Amino acid sequence: AWLPAMIPASGASLSAGLRSPGPTSGKPMPGTSSTMPPSSFGVANGLAGGAAAPLSSLAVGPPGSLATGLPASLAGGPIPEMEAPRLASQDEFSVMVGDIRKTFTLWLEKAEKQIHEECSVLRKERQEFEEEKARVWQEFVAQKQAECDRIRDDRRRAEAEVAGAARQIRQEREDARVRLQEERQAIERDIQQGRRRFTLEREKFRIEYEGAEKERQRVSDHNVATETLVDINVGGVIFEAARQTYTQQPGSLLERLLTGRAQAPRDRDGRIFLDRDSSLFRSVLNFLRDPSSPPASRDAAESEALCQEADYLGIRFYPFPLVYAVGGHDGADHLSAAEVLDVENQCWRPCRPMRTERTYFGSEVSHSRLYLFGGQNLEYKALCETECFDCLRGEWMAGADLNVPRRNCASARLDGRIYALGGFDGTQILSHVEAFDPRMKNWMPLEPMTTPRSSASATTYGGRLWVLGGTSGSRLRTTERYDPRAGKWEALRSDMIEVRSAGRASNCLDRLYVLGGTDQNQSVHSSLECYSPEAGGSWIFRKSMQMPRMDFGCCVLSDSIMVGGGQHGEVLAATEFYRPELDEWQLGPPMLSPRYGHQLL
Repeated sequence: AWLPAMIPASGASLSAGLRSPGPTSGKPMPGTSSTMPPSSFGVANGLAGGAAAPLSSLAVGPPGSLATGLPASLAGGPIPEMEAPRLASQDEFSVMVGDIRKTFTLWLEKAEKQIHEECSVLRKERQEFEEEKARVWQEFVAQKQAECDRIRDDRRRAEAEVAGAARQIRQEREDARVRLQEERQAIERDIQQGRRRFTLEREKFRIEYEGAEKERQRVSDHNVATETLVDINVGGVIFEAARQTYTQQPGSLLERLLTGRAQAPRDRDGRIFLDRDSSLFRSVLNFLRDPSSPPASRDAAESEALCQEADYLGIRFYPFPLVYAVGGHDGADHLSAAEVLDVENQCWRPCRPMRTERTYFGSEVSHSRLYLFGGQNLEYKALCETECFDCLRGEWMAGADLNVPRRNCASARLDGRIYALGGFDGTQILSHVEAFDPRMKNWMPLEPMTTPRSSASATTYGGRLWVLGGTSGSRLRTTERYDPRAGKWEALRSDMIEVRSAGRASNCLDRLYVLGGTDQNQSVHSSLECYSPEAGGSWIFRKSMQMPRMDFGCCVLSDSIMVGGGQHGEVLAATEFYRPELDEWQLGPPMLSPRYGHQLL
C-alpha cells in the first residue's frame, strides 16, 4: 500500500542515483566501448524511468546479496519470489538502491573484464592471423620468385642450347660448304686433267688414224684406186665420172667408198651399186661437177628430196654451215627480217624475210629447212601459225598450224620430230606438248610436262628430250626429261645451280649446257652450267659469257656453241662463240640488226 505512493517521489532520486558520476558512468572503462551493453541499458532504464522494467518486477533480497534488486535475466537464474518487506523508511530504500548499484557495478566490471579478455584474444588472433598471412604471402612470393627464377633459368638454358645448336649448324654448314668447294675444285682439277689427257690421247689417236688411213689408202682396192674414171650403178643407171669428182668432199659416202673406208654391194659387173633414186643422184653428181651453186629444184617436194639424198650421201651444198638469225624484236618493232652468217668472210648478210613478224617463237631445223612456229605478232597475240624456209630455194612457205597457240615456248628436235613445249597461250602458262613429224606434216599432242613452263630451255641429250628452267608463276631451276619410247616425263632431282628463265640450252660434243637467262631478282646471267653425269648427275659452272644475256639466240656450229643478240638493259647485236674443249669464249661478228626474242638456226 505504501509502495505506489513512494514511486513518484523516489523515481527521480533513483534515476539521479543511477546516473550520478561514478566508476561505471560518465567516461567509459578503458578498453571498452563508450556505450553500455544493451542489457545494462535495459536495467538502467528500468530503474530510472520505470517504463522498461517496473519496480514491481524487482526482487529485493537481503543487503549484500548479488541478486538484490536484479531481474531473473540478470541474476543468472530464476529468483524465487519473495514477499517484499515493508520499507520502514527512506534510508532502507536508499540502502536497497545502493546494493542494486553495487551489484550492477560488479556485474558491469565483470562484463567489461570479459569483453577486455575477448578483445585481447581477438587482437592476439588478429595479430597471429596477420603474421600467418604475412608468412603465407612471403612463402607465396618466394615460391613465385623461385618459379620465375626457374623459368628464367630454363629459358636461358634453352636459348643457350638453341644458340649452341645454331652455331653448330652454321659451323657444319660452313664446313660442308668448304668441303663442297674443295670437292668441286678437286673435280674441276680432275676434269681439267682429264680434258688435257683426252686432248692428248685424241691427238695421238688422230695421228695414228691419219697414218692408218694413209696405209689403208695405199693398200686399198688397186682397181678402184688406180682408176681415173669410175662407174657407179645407181638404181640400175650407170654413172661414169672422174674419181676426183666423186671424192671432192672428204668424209662423204662416195669418198669413203672409193678410198676403201666403206664397203658397198657390187653389181654383176663388179661396179659399186647404190639402191637410190637415179634422178636425184644425177642432180647431186652435177653439183659435184660444178659446186659453185646448189642444185636447182622445181618445187618444194623435189627440194626436200634433194636435201634428203644429200644427207644420205654426206654431201654439203654449201662450203660452210649456214646460220640464220630470224625474227625477234629490235626494241621498237617486231621483226620479220632474217640474216645469214657468212662464215668465210665473218659477216652477216640479209636474206628473204619471213611472211609474218613474230617474237618469242619456237624453231628447229629438219632436212635443210627452218621451221618457225608460235610466238606473238604485232598485236601481242599468241600465234599457232607455222612458217618453213627452204634453204635450197630461198623461199618461205606456210606449214601446218599448231594445235594450241603459244608464245615463249621451248623447242627441240629428236628422232626426226620437232617438239613444241609449254609456253603461254595468252591466258595461262602451258604444260601442253605437241610434236611435228615432217613425214606426216602435222602436229600431234603428246603427254604434258609435269610442270607448266614458259620461257623454258629445251635440248636433246642421251636420247631424251630435256626441258630446263623457265617460269611457272615463279622462275624455276628444275629440270625434267621426256622418254619418247615410254612416252613419259620424269622430273629430275638434279636442279640447276641457278634459277634461269629466258635462257638457252644446247648439246655440244655430247655434253649438256645451259646458259644465260634471268632469276627471281631480275638479275641477268652470264654464267654457263654443264651437266656432269660423272659427278652424280650434278651441275658445274664453266667459263661465263663475256656479257649477260636473256631472250637471246643459241645454236651449235660445228664444235662450238654460238650465242647472239638478246637483251641486258639494251638490245644486243653482239655474238659469241664457246669452245667446250678449251673452255673459252671469243667474240664473233655482230648481227646487222640488234634483236631479242629471236632464233639462231
